[in-house]
Amino acid sequence: MSIFEWDIRAEKYDNLEWTNRDQYMEKFLKICDLKSDFQACDIGTGTGIIAQTLAHYCKKVNAIDYSESMLNIAKKKRGMENINYKLMNAEKLEFASDTYDIVTARMCFHHITHQEKAINECVRVLKPGKKFVISEGIPPPGTRKFYTEMFKLKEKRRTYIIDDLVELLENGELRNITIEIHKMPCVSINNWLANSGKDKATCKKIYDMHLDCEEYVKKAYNMKVLKGDVFMDWLIAIVSGIKP
Repeated sequence: MSIFEWDIRAEKYDNLEWTNRDQYMEKFLKICDLKSDFQACDIGTGTGIIAQTLAHYCKKVNAIDYSESMLNIAKKKRGMENINYKLMNAEKLEFASDTYDIVTARMCFHHITHQEKAINECVRVLKPGKKFVISEGIPPPGTRKFYTEMFKLKEKRRTYIIDDLVELLENGELRNITIEIHKMPCVSINNWLANSGKDKATCKKIYDMHLDCEEYVKKAYNMKVLKGDVFMDWLIAIVSGIKP
């Protein structure tokens, strides 16, 4: 997405209910396996939700994003003494090699134009023997076509399945790759669309696409329609690898 689109989305991003689910965050943190002396780097930090969480467990966090509007909100709402928010592109990190004990990337790689450059940069700044953790939404089995076509209405982005994420980490020459699939139940589509920054006409098209999708898609998502809202179980992949 363009910087302008992120500026619009930044104002409403923290209203997205799914971004603060405790069970997901607990699982994410467990996989990170943080220690109090860690230097952490959070890629695509947005409004700083992950950065703030890391900062409670790590010595220092450098959190980067290419949207100044997102970073302004992060600094205002989630500023801490041990967090340094920086305007930066993930494809060209302005950090020395072998700097960090953990590098995280939650829900941002699907927006990155050159993912190969970004993964190589993430690995470059990671210390040998340390962990990179990426988290991305994935379509339930058999629903990739629906997932991809639906997101075309919302934004330009990449659709990942587990194999794609594993391949991404392997291309970055990471080892000991682990995979965790988290089911996030009953996500409100109305909440998601209301805070997407998209116009009403686009939101209606996406909403109607959910209502009109084939039965196997509805079943895969455990879809329920209640009081004018659509609720779905989302799948979130958390994949990690170690720098040799």
